[in-house]
Amino acid sequence: MNARTRPLVAAIAPALRRAVPLVLVAIVAAMTTTACNLDLSTRAEARDQWKRSYTLTKDGAFELRNTNGRVRIVTTEGNAVEVTAERSVKAANDEAAKQALASFEIAETVAPDRILIDSTNRPGITIGLQRQAHYTIRLPRWANVTVRETNGDIEISGLTGTFRAEATNGRIEARDLENSATVETTNGDVSLGFAKLGSAGVTCETTNGRIHVTIPRNAQARLSARVTNGTIHTDNLTVAASEQSRRRLEGTVGGGDGPSVRLSTTNGEISVSGK
Repeated sequence: MNARTRPLVAAIAPALRRAVPLVLVAIVAAMTTTACNLDLSTRAEARDQWKRSYTLTKDGAFELRNTNGRVRIVTTEGNAVEVTAERSVKAANDEAAKQALASFEIAETVAPDRILIDSTNRPGITIGLQRQAHYTIRLPRWANVTVRETNGDIEISGLTGTFRAEATNGRIEARDLENSATVETTNGDVSLGFAKLGSAGVTCETTNGRIHVTIPRNAQARLSARVTNGTIHTDNLTVAASEQSRRRLEGTVGGGDGPSVRLSTTNGEISVSGK
């Protein structure tokens, strides 16, 4: 800066200092207005149906991974697996909903002894979109089944293979199981009914929800149940307790050793019944 320009800069400097905050305010206001004009509503909906058929070798494994939507599994005879997904997307308008549905990917990993269906992938920008897939699955009763779900209920019945379920928000209900089961959830009740206990036993953990387990009245098992805020009940079973309080129960069922039944919840009650 030379002597000739120094007086000019000194003269305009105060004006520049006053103008900069005003420019910043104008930029923020423009950004706010733009944000307010964004339409994040979900007024339109697009739907379709995704169907696949597979063959699974004896004692093979089936796994489903899903983000939003209920899962219903029906067991059958034979070795056929049929998967039906009711997909839906909600968006601000019809065109956006159709485009999002077209990119709603369900990945398949298929081998003779293992089938994996995965609808958790979310490519691209999904702001203002709501996606879900409701599944109905028919598979062999001897299949070893794993379901990993974020938001949605899980229902299964009549399974003689192993059962594993992991969920964040949703109810889990399994009936007429004849093998081991491992269930973990954060928010939701769990109901497990066993026609027979597998050698690997039962493990069930939840944070916010009740746990109800039904086992054969004449079953032999090692029982461990713990709650933080809640109570523990047993009904129609012969339980020999080595440690028992309102919030903890350790002991055996049926007068002898057997598979372990381990149940734990933070907020909720635990009940174990004989049938």
